[in-house]
Amino acid sequence: MIHYHVAITRILKTALLLLLAAPLSAGTTLTVDPAGGGDFTTIQAALDSIPVGNRQRVVVEIGPGAYNERVRLDHDRVTLRGAGAEETRLWYRWPREAYHRRYDRFGPGVLNVFGDDVVVEGLTIENTQPDSTHAFALYGQPDRLILDGCEVLGVGGDTVSLWNTSFGCYYHRGCRFTGGVDFVCPRGWCFVRDSRFEAVDGSAMIWQDGHMDPGMKFALVGCEFDGPEGFWLGRNHYPSQFYLVGCRFTERMADKPIGVVGRPKPWQNASLWEQKYFFDCHRTGGDYAWHADNLSEAPSSPAADEITPAWTFGGTWDPESTDAPTVVEVETDGASVFVTLSEPVCGAAEARVLRADGSAAEFTAGDGDRRVRFEGGSADSLPASLEVEGESLIGAVATLAPRPVASQSLPAATPVHRASILLVGDSTVADYPLESPMRGWGQALRGMVDERVTVHNAARNGRSSESFRSEGRWKQADLEAADFVLIQFGHNDNPGKGPDRETDPAPGGSYRANLTRYVEEAREAGAVAVLVSPTARRHFTAEGQVDPQGGNLPYAAAVLAVAEELDCPVVDLNRLTGELFERLGEGPSDRYQPEGDRTHFTPAGARRVAALLLGELQEQLPELRRFVDQAALRRP
Repeated sequence: MIHYHVAITRILKTALLLLLAAPLSAGTTLTVDPAGGGDFTTIQAALDSIPVGNRQRVVVEIGPGAYNERVRLDHDRVTLRGAGAEETRLWYRWPREAYHRRYDRFGPGVLNVFGDDVVVEGLTIENTQPDSTHAFALYGQPDRLILDGCEVLGVGGDTVSLWNTSFGCYYHRGCRFTGGVDFVCPRGWCFVRDSRFEAVDGSAMIWQDGHMDPGMKFALVGCEFDGPEGFWLGRNHYPSQFYLVGCRFTERMADKPIGVVGRPKPWQNASLWEQKYFFDCHRTGGDYAWHADNLSEAPSSPAADEITPAWTFGGTWDPESTDAPTVVEVETDGASVFVTLSEPVCGAAEARVLRADGSAAEFTAGDGDRRVRFEGGSADSLPASLEVEGESLIGAVATLAPRPVASQSLPAATPVHRASILLVGDSTVADYPLESPMRGWGQALRGMVDERVTVHNAARNGRSSESFRSEGRWKQADLEAADFVLIQFGHNDNPGKGPDRETDPAPGGSYRANLTRYVEEAREAGAVAVLVSPTARRHFTAEGQVDPQGGNLPYAAAVLAVAEELDCPVVDLNRLTGELFERLGEGPSDRYQPEGDRTHFTPAGARRVAALLLGELQEQLPELRRFVDQAALRRP
């Protein structure tokens, strides 16, 4: 008991010191040397020195040597730079079961990465446990992680386990991987270039889980595969997309295609398990029929030279890009100048804006973000140029090489754009006290747009499309001030809710008439009306399917019909939430709703639903995109 209290005290003291630590400046480099010649002697000590909430790119230079430690990296925008995989080795003997016997702060792997935009260069990461049990060398749930010139080694299964199942993107170049079953097993999107895979036994080498998004791909270009006699290339338990281009296999590879383990459920699209595509892949001693060229059969029939990182990640990330962030918008508000770039940037504190009359606006806020604020100079003189010292201003998104923003002329400035969003609906949209276990998605929406947006949430618990109006709430909703009105009803329109609330969703029925009236009146007030179908209730069949007879389905269909009739933007939140619950499954989706509740949302659930809605809405209404925190959509 005494040891427990001592440990807790130390953790609290460390957390307090990190919270009080001064923010790091742009371009900070920390050095690690096991002999004491650097800032730190262990990798973890260097990482623990980074303040909580750091927004800068921090480079941790790890000197030659062997580091016998487990490491946890929670910070974003960190580069771990070894002296080369032959010179710098991080190792630990750590079977997966050891972590499950006693959980600790580090995690189940040797290197555990939970930050985003992390780059790992020139480093060997090895789990030295000696048998075929599952044993992670690299584990985590990052987004946009780069491995460059690394060796990630083990003899057990799941050596490289990057498992940000919903959003993770991973890029590996010039690496060497070893292990047992499924030793490179990404969940999400993954691109591997010019790397070597070495199996220690005959089990499957590569594996992917792409069930959370039909666009998830695992692309391997110019890679080599080897192992003992009869090694198996790969397998999958979930929907997956394997693309192998210009790969080489030794003669020891078995005549055994990438195989499906288990069976899709009857209601699932079995073809999503069978997506294995090859081009110019050859085996020493003769090819097998199953890895013949078949890219033309892949979705959209890509050419071999189209299998790039940018393509693999659906245009959301290009780790090989050398393009600097660009200025997309300049706004003014009195003496304030707001410069918005195409992505978040680090080092903005070193920049300033020169006005046309030569006066300067100095940095005041936004370092690490897309939208940077400068203040000062002659307010009646327009911003003319962005001035940067050397290469101090760089893109924050992880790429192989830094992408500095140069000094440049600025586009014409406009007054600050602002928007007002009015929400009307029921308890799944509404605001709740902070102490409540529930949140509506409308409440979470505020945290996903910037300060230029005012969100007025008029939604109330228990209201239907009928009762919201009859109680006078529509009239009180300050419609005249709204630029956008989002309308979601249906949960309380269902049969059994009482004559004051029930509506008929059939053609010609009261539900469609009510929605039509809301849309027309919003438009008359000068706002853009958006219809939103009611969220799905999280009821599952015995086979694991979200109930295909859910009570909100007729109302969701009616929303879509009214939207089409009125040419009105619409977000089918019923479909989006139903697909989310179904892909997650009943157990993993429990965290999104309060215990025993299949309708309402926890704070985490409300954020996830709000992200689904905003992601869809900004595609339909591009004018909203400028206000949306894109990072919040990837990490709700």
